[in-house]
Amino acid sequence: MIKLLERPMAALAWFSAFVGGVVLIAVMLMTTVSVAGMSASKLGKLLKKSYDTVIDPLLALGPISGETEMVEAGMAFIIFAFLPIVTLNRGHAEVAILTGFFGKGFNRLIDVVADGLMLAVAVLLGYQHYLGTMDKFNNGEISWILYYPIWWGYGAALFGAVIWVIIAAYCVLRSGRALLTGQSLPSSGAVH
Repeated sequence: MIKLLERPMAALAWFSAFVGGVVLIAVMLMTTVSVAGMSASKLGKLLKKSYDTVIDPLLALGPISGETEMVEAGMAFIIFAFLPIVTLNRGHAEVAILTGFFGKGFNRLIDVVADGLMLAVAVLLGYQHYLGTMDKFNNGEISWILYYPIWWGYGAALFGAVIWVIIAAYCVLRSGRALLTGQSLPSSGAVH
């Protein structure tokens, strides 16, 4: 049964990472345009003293209003969107100072414990994030510049948090199966 879940779980994690990547690119482009607009406006003000009419279009430019609010909400979404693929691919750091001295069976047991701890962290953070989302939803807090409800950003990040919990639970099953069958799981983590 766990083998049957492998492809759907991978597809779910990659979908989350893809959406997170699209949002990351959008945030990067928005920040670039905002900084360029602000710089052009400052340049226009600096040159206004010498060149009156030629510089007027530069003065019309400026930073994107509310850019910092959108970056803040976007980054929370992006972080949670990438956590499932990192967890699925075992991309977290591994401290292999002692584990190299242990046998493969004991290392598989460590994998089960580590995946269980990752699931516990995912559930805890996901639940706390859910509570935060509900708090922002219930109190009606809005952003300072764009006046959008703060819970929108929280709710968007909850998308990745839920997928992270699902993937982390699958990883516990997968490492448990590896422990019982004697298979070793591949790792893409940074070994320290």
